[in-house]
Amino acid sequence: MSNQDQPRLHPQQQKPYSVRAHRSGALQWAVAVVLTVLAVVVLVAAVAVLIVVLLLRPRSPYIVVRSPRLDTLVYDQQGSLDNVQLSLVVEARNGNAHSGATFSDLEVRLAFGGTVLAKLRAAPFGVPAKGALPLGYVVRAQGAPLDGPGSAAMEAALRDGVVPFGVDGEARTRWKVAGLVGVRHWTRLACELRFFWPNGTALDFSCSSKSKFWFWFF
Repeated sequence: MSNQDQPRLHPQQQKPYSVRAHRSGALQWAVAVVLTVLAVVVLVAAVAVLIVVLLLRPRSPYIVVRSPRLDTLVYDQQGSLDNVQLSLVVEARNGNAHSGATFSDLEVRLAFGGTVLAKLRAAPFGVPAKGALPLGYVVRAQGAPLDGPGSAAMEAALRDGVVPFGVDGEARTRWKVAGLVGVRHWTRLACELRFFWPNGTALDFSCSSKSKFWFWFF
């Protein structure tokens, strides 16, 4: 059959070119490229942070309670602490060698038998690299009522000559790793202070919020 005898499609019967399909394919390709680039950037950043952590070994700032003393304790047998006075030091510590740290939202609560007697707070402050900042507090509570279990616990403590107080609290810390990577972390404290009574000296104790290194970027 000659070329002249071959059937020809009428112009209206030819398959039209789809502009919409072309644009959809180009958009999918662009999205794939962007996602690939983002994945590579995240991977490189994660490797860089891991190298920095392994080399510099950054340390999370923390708080510690030290030098506690029970100065006054008056219990009225009616289930109320008429007068309590306790002195202690809350020390903020920063073990990083190359970066200062900022502490904010510091609050430490002192309780007996589940009854909170006092809340210790501090305005935001900074601690230099390899430094510490002691904050001295004198805690006073008057007329603090105890519930049934609390009263029983106080009577037993006075009878045994050892009075326990619960301490818990937290602080928000902020510092930089290698001067580049911003880090923020909540450091939390929970411990018990026990005092001989009536002399008020503390038994051996450990009260620190020091924990494993966790961080978030911002």
